Amino acid sequence: MIFLWLPLGFVIPTLCGWTLLRLLEGRHPVLFALERWVMGFLLGTTLTMYLTVMAQIAGLISFTKIGFLTVQIALLLLLEGLFLWKRKTIAAPSPRPQPIPSLTGWKKIGFIVIGVWIAIKVVTGILLLTTTPVYFDDVFNNWNMRGKIFFETKELTLVMEAGNEILSVGGVGSYPPTVPLLKTWFATLAGRWHDGLVSAPHILWYLAATLLVYFFLRRQSSFWIACLGVYVLASIPLYLIHGSTPYADVFLSVHVFIALTFPFSAVSAKTREHRLAFYRLGAVAAAMLIFTKNEALVLHLPPILLVTGLALLWNLQRRELSLRDTLGIGARYGIAVGLVAIPWIWFKWMHNLPFGNAKDIPLSDFSWQEGVLYSISINTFFEGNWIFLFPFLLALFVFSRQRAWRTPAVMFTVFLLIVYGMQLPIYLFTGISTEALQQTGYARGLIHLVPISVVLMVMLLEDLLRRKRLIA
Repeated sequence: MIFLWLPLGFVIPTLCGWTLLRLLEGRHPVLFALERWVMGFLLGTTLTMYLTVMAQIAGLISFTKIGFLTVQIALLLLLEGLFLWKRKTIAAPSPRPQPIPSLTGWKKIGFIVIGVWIAIKVVTGILLLTTTPVYFDDVFNNWNMRGKIFFETKELTLVMEAGNEILSVGGVGSYPPTVPLLKTWFATLAGRWHDGLVSAPHILWYLAATLLVYFFLRRQSSFWIACLGVYVLASIPLYLIHGSTPYADVFLSVHVFIALTFPFSAVSAKTREHRLAFYRLGAVAAAMLIFTKNEALVLHLPPILLVTGLALLWNLQRRELSLRDTLGIGARYGIAVGLVAIPWIWFKWMHNLPFGNAKDIPLSDFSWQEGVLYSISINTFFEGNWIFLFPFLLALFVFSRQRAWRTPAVMFTVFLLIVYGMQLPIYLFTGISTEALQQTGYARGLIHLVPISVVLMVMLLEDLLRRKRLIA
């Protein structure tokens, strides 16, 4: 019965997220109906947790049931008030994908078999996540531990001895508290700490990733290509393992995916109104990305803003957007990102919280690290973590180079190369090389890129198959 608090706890955040997205779309909805609910669930959760943290820092609330509900209800009332005020002007049906083709014969059997196989893996992950005692180091020393500390102290505690280490300003206490605070919220609702309940949201983020990959590819291509994307993502072993583990890396990966696919969809849109709607959505998604993990602010957000800026210039050059439109979208991005980044950065500076990962990068001994390149090559291309994702993607960069570099897909290509290129020297030349030699931090960095890598691989593969006339 305790798991009934899981859907109940997501009701208000999801409604907040859905309403915000619908307001941003305005008179020209661009998201599919179910897609909007999935994104509302993700972005609404991050937004409500961010506002809860800010309210607690300001001394307005404590992490109690009343404190959480005060923030969530106030936000919901504000958004619903705006929605009702603008309802007549933004009343328009959501776009619908092309009808699903009829499944007959072997296609139907194969579809059912693959669907059942994916469902079995997900159900297994759910059972492992909700019934297995917490034993992963980063769970009981970071994500669950911090959530339980917030639950016990009712405030944003930064320093406390717990687990196998001291939660201090120099370690995991510097991470944005979104994921731990969500666990606090569910424990507060239930009236007690329950590891299964507070870990359950992680599998929902995994399922959200598969759905959003489907919807994105469905917008760009056919039903079968979208299903191929879901199958590829669901086949990545390490991504499923992380989706079944109370880590925050899948959570971050979905936010990266949303923040990058919105500007991509804007460039690919057919009308000015739809482009502007996608860019408005992208501004909020980029802002919410900041409050997921430290890596998001320093590693993922800058290249996302870079490719978004290039996309805006592309639209401007092709006269698909006016200068006024371009400046307006740029201002929206600046305001949205600033509203989240400035208070959070100020808070980190005031409390001497680092901006990197829990481990400092030792630049004093900047030199070539033996064995790292070999370990990285094994992890990326020859282990079962990723199956054939990265070898196939690398090959498709060659065989579908026109699609990868001379179409809007270049946004994904550039983003992946920049993020990967920023991480590689850290492992090759600093003491953080242990994260690659032990195949921990390096693999997690790739987890953040998996959804984007999957959709790019599928798009390039589709281009290759069409040129070879293997598909219509």
